[in-house]
Amino acid sequence: MACGSRPQCTGNCPTGWAAGTAKMNRLQVALFLTVFVLAHVQADEASDKEQAKEQAKQMLRSMAQKCKEAEGASDDDVEAMIDDVMPESQVQKCFHSCVQQQFGVSDGQKFLQQGFLEIMMMAVGNDEQQQGHAKEVAEECDGVANEDRCQLAVDIMTCVKQGMEKRGMKVDR
Repeated sequence: MACGSRPQCTGNCPTGWAAGTAKMNRLQVALFLTVFVLAHVQADEASDKEQAKEQAKQMLRSMAQKCKEAEGASDDDVEAMIDDVMPESQVQKCFHSCVQQQFGVSDGQKFLQQGFLEIMMMAVGNDEQQQGHAKEVAEECDGVANEDRCQLAVDIMTCVKQGMEKRGMKVDR
């Protein structure tokens, strides 16, 4: 079985696998966020904004497909991730871990501050206050680590969510 499939990939995938996919997937994330932000900026009416949100969600569904298959996640698990619902089952936690690793936010053992910041800087654009908040959240979460990659995903989500809430940051979904 290939690395990334649930039975063999428990956070010990070859370094090249994670690094090779992280660069490509950061480009996908950048594209997703660019479309998402531009659609919000350019949408004049509520229906346009809803259409833009749905397009962004569809892109995220596509990007999560590999992790869905590798971790045995359901369509409901994918939708819960898109809606920012905290994972509860082991499959959901491992699915989130896979997505975080795919996006460069985690290496399966610890939070990756740089990967998180790259995504957040694209998401907040030129808003200097939001950029500052994102950097503060990244610094707060920098020490988050766990040998269990699936529980690490929850730990990262909890840290980021608390940090964002503390600063009044909200991701529009």
